Amino acid sequence: MSGRTTDRRACARRRVIIPPASGAGVCRGHVDQSSAPWHPHVNHRVRVSVLYKACPARPSPIFVSGHSDSLYTDGTCLVYAFYRVVYNVFFHPLRQYPGPWHRGASRLPYTISIFRGDVTFRVKALHDKYGKVVRITPDTLSYTDSQAWSDVYSLKKTGSSGNLPKDPKFYVAAPDTSTANDADHRRLRRVQAHAFSEKALTMQESFIQQHTDRYIKCLERAAQEADGVVDVVKWVNFLTTDLIGDLSFGETFGGLASGRLHPWLESVFTTLKTFTFIREFLRLPSWATRLAVACIPKHMLEHQRSAVAFGADAARARIERGSDKPDFMHYILRHEKDDEKGRDLHGRHHIHRRRERDYSPVAATMISGTVYLLLQHPDVLHRLVSVIRTDFPAIDDMNLVNLQQHEYLNAVIKEGLRLYPPAADFLFRTSGGQSVVVAGRVVPPKTSLTMNLWAMYRDPTNFHRPLEFIPDRWLKDAPAEFDKDDRACFKPFSVGPRDCIGKNLAYAEMRLILAKMAWSLDLLSVEPDSQGWIEKQKIFGLWEKPPLNVKLAPRVR
Repeated sequence: MSGRTTDRRACARRRVIIPPASGAGVCRGHVDQSSAPWHPHVNHRVRVSVLYKACPARPSPIFVSGHSDSLYTDGTCLVYAFYRVVYNVFFHPLRQYPGPWHRGASRLPYTISIFRGDVTFRVKALHDKYGKVVRITPDTLSYTDSQAWSDVYSLKKTGSSGNLPKDPKFYVAAPDTSTANDADHRRLRRVQAHAFSEKALTMQESFIQQHTDRYIKCLERAAQEADGVVDVVKWVNFLTTDLIGDLSFGETFGGLASGRLHPWLESVFTTLKTFTFIREFLRLPSWATRLAVACIPKHMLEHQRSAVAFGADAARARIERGSDKPDFMHYILRHEKDDEKGRDLHGRHHIHRRRERDYSPVAATMISGTVYLLLQHPDVLHRLVSVIRTDFPAIDDMNLVNLQQHEYLNAVIKEGLRLYPPAADFLFRTSGGQSVVVAGRVVPPKTSLTMNLWAMYRDPTNFHRPLEFIPDRWLKDAPAEFDKDDRACFKPFSVGPRDCIGKNLAYAEMRLILAKMAWSLDLLSVEPDSQGWIEKQKIFGLWEKPPLNVKLAPRVR
């Protein structure tokens, strides 16, 4: 003990405390800036003392002391990196979980995959090799077991916390219904739920119908002007952004009318990618975070700032304008007056902006992906077109209620979401300060937990013939070969109290758009430059979709 006390006293003036980190090579700390400035030509001596304690779960801090103003030296970081690798591989509480050693040793392989945009595919490859639970970083487990849905995301009957909290290292945005703590979440969700209720959806149907009809006419006109070749992704983006702009801010972005994406929407898409990078940078030490952010192209940061500013102005204008139009803000403002705990929503423009930012790319992804899969499977497309045109003699016969009950249309949508989930790798939670049981195994405290939907939905132990597009598996009278499909896996919008609040709107819009496309258009083929459309994509939080060039023609009636 005397030796340790001496070390502590010797470090009193210049001490850097480096807490345990999950990735090798990650050094954090604070240095006393009161001493003389560091000079690059002075030979500084650095003494490292490691204070060992009997702690099986977390290693003791490392204290770095010396006469240098340099926060770290190469030698110190190398020693620390080696120490972390050894600890993570041989002594970490997650060492007994399956996975490659280098994934358990350092977060670096995962971070590289994030920046390359292929993290979802690489994690799936790990699940293919190691099974339904894989250690993908030193402190993160990924699951493809349906039991994990209830163990991780659903409310518990016992326990004070109710459900596992979202991992603060992953959700770094200001509180909203996706990121807030339990108390804030209940308040925010209660106020916003009115805007996404079945009653509200009924009142909003006329908006959805009008925008969808305009979209169909635009496709017909575009096909005539371009020899029948249309970029479905582009026009679906126009549709979804116009619709969500109308429902969020009381006015459209004019995409369908102009054939151009509003500059703010371009900023939004860039911001989503930038945010993915920044979120990973925030796991680094502060000096490394500043350096990494400085390396982000200036135009990406400018896009982010402009997106935030425009969204705030649009939300504020809608609030000040007031209206009886049954859009999102109408319901939020009306019920805000009835709910004292919702009194601060006027100052939370970011909540309303997030609805627009997140919903539009997700809706466009769902629709574009299903159109692509239908064109890759002509027999399924032919059957869908046949039943839609038979069941609805006139296009005006379609409404949100009867489409919700259309079994084959819903089966096609579910199969599209299974093979191309809008959020393929997401939903990070943490075990917090206590051990929990997930999928039958004990998970130690301070462990990040996630589900990889891309891997889960393509796992042959979850779905028979998992790589094939077979909507029949979702029918009430499905073929017997699909009896053992684990349908409990299928939760494309999450589950529990924090599931997607807008899922009813997303499903309603998707049904109406696909049904009207099948009724009004002859979808012929995918152009050669769009073959392998899904396989070409990268993912940065959401899918980065290239153009989907499709040959189509107006239906001859």
